[in-house]
Amino acid sequence: MDNKTLKNLREDLVGELGAINQYQEHIDETNDEEVKKILGHIRDDEKEHFAELTKLIKRIDEIQEEKFQKEEL
Repeated sequence: MDNKTLKNLREDLVGELGAINQYQEHIDETNDEEVKKILGHIRDDEKEHFAELTKLIKRIDEIQEEKFQKEEL
């Protein structure tokens, strides 16, 4: 895998974290239960995307894989 692809995947990972935090902030700022429910669902989808990207990076970056194994992740 080329370095550009890994860089892009890592940037995508950062984007997912930003989205998770943003949705959580919006959930915390509203009193509307329907809005909370919908945003919570969207936030959880972003968490799934984060997990998928992490798994992909782990698979294609041997050093990252070693670090995950060392930390038992």
